[in-house]
Amino acid sequence: MELKEISDILQRGGIKRNIDVSQLYLAKRGMSSIPDLSRFPMLRRLWVNNNKIKNISCLAISCCLTELYLHNNTITSISGALGHLTCLKILSLHNNELRRLEESVRELKRMQCLHIVSFYLNPLTLDPQYRHYVVHHLPSVKMLDRKEVKQEERKAAFQRYSPDRHRVLQSLAFGRRAEAALLTRSGSIPVGGARATGADGILPE
Repeated sequence: MELKEISDILQRGGIKRNIDVSQLYLAKRGMSSIPDLSRFPMLRRLWVNNNKIKNISCLAISCCLTELYLHNNTITSISGALGHLTCLKILSLHNNELRRLEESVRELKRMQCLHIVSFYLNPLTLDPQYRHYVVHHLPSVKMLDRKEVKQEERKAAFQRYSPDRHRVLQSLAFGRRAEAALLTRSGSIPVGGARATGADGILPE
């Protein structure tokens, strides 16, 4: 897509200044690549879904982008393309040709605000550990493939991908419970709270 075409779209929308562009809808336009959008510093939401995009480079897109819709293309890799978009909250990548799970997730690790992401209908989702892997390595994600991430999933993912830390935490938790039980039995910490005193306020022997 040529810049003139984008300018025509903006003019039809009554937008005259590049700085006034906060969202841009470029879906279903037969594009094979994402155009240079660096002249739109206030761009926050971008739709480039339902095109013919195979290889992507979003380096010419403002790092302040919060929503990016790339679904229904033929994208084979996102490595080196999205990492700078650290303000993203929503990323839609479903129905593409992404095959490398670790590579794809690694690209998103700097996105601490990412709450919603979709990978379904990509070959990488065939990995039997796919969902746990994403949940563990992208802890900010609350909705994955249109399904809420449950606390049970986070625990299972943590146990699988951080087994040593999981064992340490379990051991510490067990130690605290055992210590509390021992102190309770010895009378150091009565079940009711503070130790009872006599009528004169003196602790009984």
